[in-house]
Amino acid sequence: MKLNTKLTALAAAVSLATLLTACGSGDSSSGTDTAGIGGSGFTSSGTITGFGSVFVNGVKFETTSTTFDIEGMAGTQDDLAIGMVVQVDGILNPDGVTGTATHIIFDDELQGPVDNFVLAPDTLTATFDVLGIPVNIDSNTTYFDPDNGGIDIKTIRNGNMVELSGFFNNTGTLIASRIENKTETDENIELKGYITNLTTSKTFTLKGIPVNASTASLEGLNELTEGAFVEVEGSFDGTTITAFKVESEEFEYNDRDEFEIEGFVTHFTSHSNFKVNGIPVDASRAELEPRTMQIANNLQVEVEGRLINGILIAEEVKMRGGDVEVSAYITVDFANNRFEVTPVTGQPSLVIQTGPETQFKDDLSNHNPIRISDLREGDFVEVEGFLNDDGSIFASEVELSDPDDTEVQGVISSFTGTTITILGIEFETNNATQFESDDNSITSLDDLRSQVANGATILVEIELSNSSTNIIRKIEIED
Repeated sequence: MKLNTKLTALAAAVSLATLLTACGSGDSSSGTDTAGIGGSGFTSSGTITGFGSVFVNGVKFETTSTTFDIEGMAGTQDDLAIGMVVQVDGILNPDGVTGTATHIIFDDELQGPVDNFVLAPDTLTATFDVLGIPVNIDSNTTYFDPDNGGIDIKTIRNGNMVELSGFFNNTGTLIASRIENKTETDENIELKGYITNLTTSKTFTLKGIPVNASTASLEGLNELTEGAFVEVEGSFDGTTITAFKVESEEFEYNDRDEFEIEGFVTHFTSHSNFKVNGIPVDASRAELEPRTMQIANNLQVEVEGRLINGILIAEEVKMRGGDVEVSAYITVDFANNRFEVTPVTGQPSLVIQTGPETQFKDDLSNHNPIRISDLREGDFVEVEGFLNDDGSIFASEVELSDPDDTEVQGVISSFTGTTITILGIEFETNNATQFESDDNSITSLDDLRSQVANGATILVEIELSNSSTNIIRKIEIED
């Protein structure tokens, strides 16, 4: 029996809801009764990683007969872009890596002016606020849209109007998967949240910001009510939002036999009680990948299972991201979804294992999605993932890119004399090795050596001048 489940709890975990909470007008028809396996359909919510069809959560969805909902309006596949977080309803094929999308929905998470912009010293990451909401961007994981004059991490300025997709972590920070520069003619803000402090004159507070909705049109709402979850669109004078539209973001959703979602763990109390993008999850009987994964707040995961009475009963929980990172040349490629990279000539190679959930990116063309079969010996790749029990690395992401500095990130297993061992590879430090740390307890290589000797688990990123030497040019403590 199917039960209509009103997901009003979405965004209880984080202040803004994701696409699953609504994609316009409060109409539940777009997300229900999609034909599929088990008769109740397949739903996947995650980041678009490629086109030529649409790739989401490692699945290639055919879109020849797909309808598209773009921020509450009918659209086409051309309106989508890499990095957008979308909801896909449709059919998953038995192979688990292909399917057919009947409906794809996109709704941005946040739109407004940049404030308090701070670029990290390495120019690779940055933080800023939009309407008081903290945002993190990363040049390696955030897609910078080239439209409307383009935008990149080094050109963003306070006052820029931006549109953002991504996922909220447990602290309410938006980890952006995509950022787009908006034109001067499109300076409306978009903000989601719960109505508080509602007055008879149709003013209220949303995420701590005063809203004047006295002349706003209502969509999916008969009237404004205290506690309603809504999206407000309007203008912002730096203090108050003058709304021209207030739209219901509450969403009714049928149970699903197959349901998967990508996002950050929030409100964790146990494996049977946490949330991902506001969806309650019970992973008490789930298979964990890797098996050693410790589910905790702010861990980025992909959860697969069944949606029953508004709870995702997880069958699998897969770690996204990961602490291990390697930028190096492929030295061997072979079957069984594996290949090898060799960060340092003459040192052990690292085996990279991939799977259906691995996201492949092609930074060289930036348009065509790639698979492992497109990789060749001699390609330079950037791999992000986690360490398996057998010493191999399971890749959550593989990016084909231009040759750059060889880098390795992992936990130090030993630091003896001048030699640091990471992932089984020995690296040498010398007087020219640069050292960076934001941790006041580790201020030098001697401090680092002492901490490792005392059994501390320390994650570092090291940078080499090239793959022909194992001498570390720079070592950075990772928080």
